Amino acid sequence: MRNEDSLLLAAAGSSEGPVLLVADENCLDFPFGSLGAAVSVLSNRYDVAERASQSGLNAAFSDFDFSPWHRVPPACILYRLSKEKAVVHYIANQSRKMLAPGGKLAIVGGKQEGIKTFAKTIGELFGTPAHLSKHGNLYLHTATLSGETTPTADLDDRDYTCLREITTLNGKPVFSKPGMFGWDKVDLGSALLAECLPAFLPSDATTLLDLGCGYGYLSLAAHALGKYQITATDNCAAALIACQQNFTEHGIKGQVLADDCASNIQAKFDVILCNPPFHQGFHQDRGLTEKFLATTRRLLAPSGRALFVVNAFVPLEQLAHTRFGSVETVRHSGSFKVVTLR
Repeated sequence: MRNEDSLLLAAAGSSEGPVLLVADENCLDFPFGSLGAAVSVLSNRYDVAERASQSGLNAAFSDFDFSPWHRVPPACILYRLSKEKAVVHYIANQSRKMLAPGGKLAIVGGKQEGIKTFAKTIGELFGTPAHLSKHGNLYLHTATLSGETTPTADLDDRDYTCLREITTLNGKPVFSKPGMFGWDKVDLGSALLAECLPAFLPSDATTLLDLGCGYGYLSLAAHALGKYQITATDNCAAALIACQQNFTEHGIKGQVLADDCASNIQAKFDVILCNPPFHQGFHQDRGLTEKFLATTRRLLAPSGRALFVVNAFVPLEQLAHTRFGSVETVRHSGSFKVVTLR
């Protein structure tokens, strides 16, 4: 068991009263079955919420919507520190608003992840001194909400819940929000793949899957080039919210689905577009590339074509040759490469 999981389990076991575990991608392998019935789980990841639910816990999948717990707030909120500062600040702000005086927010994280800085600012937010305990390479920060001091202003969470325009495509706005990787820009890999679409998209294709869609940039680029029945899917609640808004703005009548690498999708597609992740939380995980390749092989129509973009160091061609008859690198920018699969 990972050290961070052990710390969260110990904090849950020592808490008196109901507990809420706020779980993002860092909790994908968390042993939810070891938690008691008094623990609920709130996750912005579809796969994490599904695993928690399958373990018999009360689990909710959303973009960190705390409203279901406002009527009867937990005594303690547990949280494995996220990668994105805006997310950490949003969780802290929402925890302060929900907890009763004396309620606790317990955060596990590493020094290199900024836990000491967060402990100081969250301690000030809660009106209590920062309390840190060291456990190997990790720290446990516990903030107890004070009811005796005037609270400070919210921490800067970049207006977490708000969609905002980050660019335009074909004269129409493209929206995004905090809570997903690279949310405030056009990913260079996706931009490179989009440049390849005019020469790649088959003229007779009708169905298209945007696998791991993010805020939907690849769907928008493909929609501008032809009339496709587009399905976009992602694990991240923030991504799905932004993608749905972009479908509305660009007049795409396709589906935006929450799913774990399209595990619940059975239809075959003429075209699959993918810019797969290679990080899980703070760690690189090349197994994710294989997972997305396996899904693409399962969902690609017999005469279909897939187009992937990955960082140049990812051995996509080697991994893909065991599953596809044709693997061809069609563009290389130095940092990224675009590969077609058939």
